[in-house]
Amino acid sequence: MKTTRLVATALLGLTLLGGAAQAEPSAALRGRIAFMRCAACHSLGAGEPHKVGPNLRGVIGGSAAQAAGYNYTPALRQSDLRWDDATLKRWIRDPAALVPGTSMAYSNSLGEADIEALLVFLKSAGH
Repeated sequence: MKTTRLVATALLGLTLLGGAAQAEPSAALRGRIAFMRCAACHSLGAGEPHKVGPNLRGVIGGSAAQAAGYNYTPALRQSDLRWDDATLKRWIRDPAALVPGTSMAYSNSLGEADIEALLVFLKSAGH
């Protein structure tokens, strides 16, 4: 929660300063902000427990349904997906369209730039 407040305060400060100080936040920062929507259901830190959804540490490049100790739906276990950029983009846009029968209940409100930034953040934070 402290991180959330810190990021929100920093962005508010940039907005209030105006002019040249309104620089576009880095992709990693935009991705961190986008991940706040994910953090309600997913952890990302090493050794952090699963939440409603699995811990996403190290997910990029791996196979779907591989986090030890998480109870995935049969649909996701049988999907044979690899979490590359293209697949993750499709998943973030609409998980149920990619894997009918998934239990991930998510209504995407992210634009394409935010999805790209989220992937940058996941790659940098999830190793």
